[in-house]
Amino acid sequence: MLIFILSACVSEPEAPPTIRLEEACGTSELGYDAPSADAEAALERSNCYRNLLGLNPGVLHKKLDNAAQSHADYMQARGQLTHQQAPGTSDYTGEWVWDRMESAGYPLEAGHSWGEVVAYGYEPAAAVDGWVQSVYHRIPFTTPSWKEVGYGQAGLFSAMGIVTYWPAESNTAVIYPVDGQLGVPTTFQSDEEWPDPAPDHGAVGTPITVTVGSPDATRSNSNPYELELLDWYMSGPSGEVDALVLTPDDDDHLGNTIALVPKEPLAPSSDYAVELSISWTGGTRTLSAAFATASEAPE
Repeated sequence: MLIFILSACVSEPEAPPTIRLEEACGTSELGYDAPSADAEAALERSNCYRNLLGLNPGVLHKKLDNAAQSHADYMQARGQLTHQQAPGTSDYTGEWVWDRMESAGYPLEAGHSWGEVVAYGYEPAAAVDGWVQSVYHRIPFTTPSWKEVGYGQAGLFSAMGIVTYWPAESNTAVIYPVDGQLGVPTTFQSDEEWPDPAPDHGAVGTPITVTVGSPDATRSNSNPYELELLDWYMSGPSGEVDALVLTPDDDDHLGNTIALVPKEPLAPSSDYAVELSISWTGGTRTLSAAFATASEAPE
């Protein structure tokens, strides 16, 4: 073998950045002293994703924790996963999440938005993973401008309330999975999310999403940032990947997000590349990510 070495003025190309979710974890501020272990675990797992995306981390608020816990208790008492409470029941604390926040003493100030995700069958960190692995329930975690959050756990019922700035504080667009990410799950069970983002499919590939924010928003409820997908491409070990395309103009559950849902589970231990060109009230941008899937599909 012959090796030719150039002079020091030519540097070797840098290896592409690679990162696993766990390497991005870290929470420096909880929000208040001595939250519950469940709330702390959910916040810390949420911030793994927030840090990975380069977004501001979340902090807990005691009154939001109380509101979320009251709803987790409500669901546990009935064995029912729901966003809505029935007025007139003994443990009723508010029909919808914003009602429960206000009932707990949290002020519903102008310039903010209030949302909630619920789950059954998970411990706190796993519940966050499940939400981020989905389509619609991922959106609160990739939304750029968080203010405060609250979390409650009762048995295997989980509830998380999230307060965001509305409109967003700055022009932001993030893609998930992120560029250089390792260990991305191969499969998403779309039938386990309600509403079902892929009603004609069961097991599909990990969704690819772009979520945006901007200080400028329109009066449209379904597409407030006028988000449009201009072009996209996704490739894997077998070539081009066929995916369902979900946009706010066609799906009013998305709002600030565009999603690509591969029609088949992704191959394990494989490299994928994706690129999406978008326009929104913050401008026009192309976002891309090269990522690698986990070594084994989940059981």
